[in-house]
Amino acid sequence: MNKKLIISFDDLWEGNDRWEEFEKLHQEFPDLKITFFVITGRCSDEFLRKVNQSWTELVFHGTEHSGGWLHWSKEETIKHLRNFNENYGFVKGFKAPGWKLTPNIIEACRELNFWICSTPTIPVPVRHWYTYPQEGLRFYSDYVEFYDHIQHRHYDGQKWIEDENVFLENLEKLKEYCRSNKPDYKFISEMVK
Repeated sequence: MNKKLIISFDDLWEGNDRWEEFEKLHQEFPDLKITFFVITGRCSDEFLRKVNQSWTELVFHGTEHSGGWLHWSKEETIKHLRNFNENYGFVKGFKAPGWKLTPNIIEACRELNFWICSTPTIPVPVRHWYTYPQEGLRFYSDYVEFYDHIQHRHYDGQKWIEDENVFLENLEKLKEYCRSNKPDYKFISEMVK
């Protein structure tokens, strides 16, 4: 029996999607499943329709990435979660940018029966999927996980520099693993506890 493989990418938004690379990946591996954490405030309706495919799973990752969600009331959180679940086909999940959660967000997810993606160092008292922030392949006894960012940047001491080669190098490692192992692809929502 082949091991389960869970693939996820952070910070999908219009203009930060590398969609051509993902379509090529899907063509090579037709059974592929990818969970994308989406910054919705940077997406048009047309873009969200384009990326919502049978082989993709869209998870709400906030409307922006700069911390505005930290001030949401439980009611505001519920409104956002419902909107993207009901109107755009997002799954019932949430991942806070920078792993920053508030009691309001946790309560909204509990009330709506949404799971939360977090890191084991920040446990959550609701349905959850724990992952580590380090990119690349991680091997566990009953599954393998691949996690990456679509955009890679590093700070050189004076400014942020984008490095698109890191994404392509990591994607090539993922392809090599898939070619060699023929895994059983799973969305995160299929693995949530």
